[in-house]
Amino acid sequence: MIRWSLPLALCSLMAAPHGVMAALPTKASSAIPERREFPVNESINPCVDFYAYACSKAVDSFALRPDRSSHTFAFDDSAERLLEKKKSFLKTIAAAARKGTKLPPRSQTLATVYNACMNPAAGAREEKNRLAEALQRLATIKDHAAFSRFLADERKLARTSFLGIGNLANQSQPDVYDFYFVAQAMSLPERSYYENPEVRTAFKKILVQFFQTIGSKKAEAEAQAVLDFESGFARVSPLPAEWRDIWVQKTAISRADLVKKYPNFHLEDFLPQIPETTLIRHFTPDAYAWLQDRLAHENLETLKSVYLFSSLGPLLDDAFPEFKRAYYTFGVKQLGAPRVRPVREERCTMAVMNSFTKELDAELLPQVFPNFPEEKFVALAEEVRKSIIHGIGSNPWLSEQGKAGARDKMSQARLQLVKPRNDAEWRFNPEADYSLTQPNGNFEKLQAKLQERALAELKQKRDSNVWEMGPLTVNAYYSPDDNKFVMPIGILQYPFYDPSLPLEINLGSVGAVIGHELGHGIDDQGAQFDASGRLKQWMTDADVQNFKQRGQLFEQQFNQIGHNGKLTLGENIGDLTGVTFAWRAAFPDGKGTDEMKRAFFLQYARVWCGVMLPKQKEMRLKTDPHALGWARVNQQMKNQPEFARVFQCKPTDAMVLPEKDVVRIW
Repeated sequence: MIRWSLPLALCSLMAAPHGVMAALPTKASSAIPERREFPVNESINPCVDFYAYACSKAVDSFALRPDRSSHTFAFDDSAERLLEKKKSFLKTIAAAARKGTKLPPRSQTLATVYNACMNPAAGAREEKNRLAEALQRLATIKDHAAFSRFLADERKLARTSFLGIGNLANQSQPDVYDFYFVAQAMSLPERSYYENPEVRTAFKKILVQFFQTIGSKKAEAEAQAVLDFESGFARVSPLPAEWRDIWVQKTAISRADLVKKYPNFHLEDFLPQIPETTLIRHFTPDAYAWLQDRLAHENLETLKSVYLFSSLGPLLDDAFPEFKRAYYTFGVKQLGAPRVRPVREERCTMAVMNSFTKELDAELLPQVFPNFPEEKFVALAEEVRKSIIHGIGSNPWLSEQGKAGARDKMSQARLQLVKPRNDAEWRFNPEADYSLTQPNGNFEKLQAKLQERALAELKQKRDSNVWEMGPLTVNAYYSPDDNKFVMPIGILQYPFYDPSLPLEINLGSVGAVIGHELGHGIDDQGAQFDASGRLKQWMTDADVQNFKQRGQLFEQQFNQIGHNGKLTLGENIGDLTGVTFAWRAAFPDGKGTDEMKRAFFLQYARVWCGVMLPKQKEMRLKTDPHALGWARVNQQMKNQPEFARVFQCKPTDAMVLPEKDVVRIW
């Protein structure tokens, strides 16, 4: 998946089709134009720093809003414009609902949930009631067995319980669902935050304030106990870089062993709803064992304290503004949160967007993109697919078996483009009755309904056609379980896609994204899933080893520039693959002018132009499998053979690697 956002810009070289480029403002502005133009910085040598050459003028003219932590222009300009349309739509239907206007069922749901969120008095009452209810319930718990039973009851409601459950595709039969459970007991992003003395001190202060806020007489001791508990869990929880391998491992546990090994999880509550033939996944045994042990032997009051903070800490807001301000300030200073909290109208809009994504998109889609040239875009995507298949055939190191498997996979890959076509593809949320007086309860009710559906689906055939994103999402993804690529219409805005631009320019931006995502299907991880989405290796062992050796060069390169090369390896390979295949689609057999080739590389670079707060960068480097924008540009260009030639770079220039260090995969 591409993830969050990316940058935009059309180089001055290609401004002609749109008339004279408007002058950049003399003062930095956070305004989002309908179309942002990005001139190159002629004072910077592209062979020294291509990202700065392509992006610095746009970056220097932009002021990050105080209620944003980053802004990658290609993604976030489009996302901000869509956000404004969604804010306006929700305000309109919410006002109509308050007046008693009869709305269509989907709009009525959106209006109810939004109006509840916009009611701070209702929020304050609900928070106080939830706190009182939790304290009263916990006071009745006198032993570990009762506490574990309490967590199990909360789990049935999809509330905080240190454990999450759900379904996912079976690795051998992707049209069948597996049941999974995951341990959850961390408030901070990953292990190193708990090991950082500055973060620990600041986090403990928040914990102390939380327990003081809810009336504890032992706030200091409770805070330390929670910090120690979460730190212990962090030590046994996988690091972000480790999850890439965990997801593709065949892991399972029998029903008998599940109950025997983890009696305090009470997952036997769900076994009657899980068919006997359903596989139960067993992702992180060390984390499960640690949690099982703590539920049996940890001080009971500590367990209660951990539960209170994990369940209520993120919830307390309208009724406890001082604590909320302190907690938010901690996020600003330590985790890269925006310097200013977004206004309530925007927070509520985003809450509805996140939980009722498809419902909102379905209402707005006809208004936002009334005349999209779908056939032309589909033809572009197919050009990239053809480029990939052709490139497979000319690959110098892949075995004939590997080539056959890769061609088969890419030929059969499904492209779900622009928007869902029917209700099955949309898969809207289950219906429920929502309340005007329980803003948080509404979202909890939805989670309970989704959990209920996930359990019911275990008895059904899995539908591989479902979209996991709403069509107004500014993003795209590849699903190995389904061997399909999904690109919503939301991302198909300038500079990613403009039907009036030359094909070569669009291939430099959206073409590289298509190549990136489809390329995941034939990388070292993709080699483990066949054309039907089954976990079945189709490359030879020698092919996989060769692929990994080439990838290790990439890992070393990104380690040397301050990234975690292991964490970002998969996405870095995806970027390299995407640019390579998009280039071949744009310039088959190398045909094309150098001017157009420079424009192709510039358009790719502009996709990643952006700004980010320092602490946000720090967190991304630790947790995000995608490299930062400047690295996705400069390091990728160093590994593109044609880049140095078309920009006339010298062997000693910073953007040129020695031949032996260039990574070549496809």
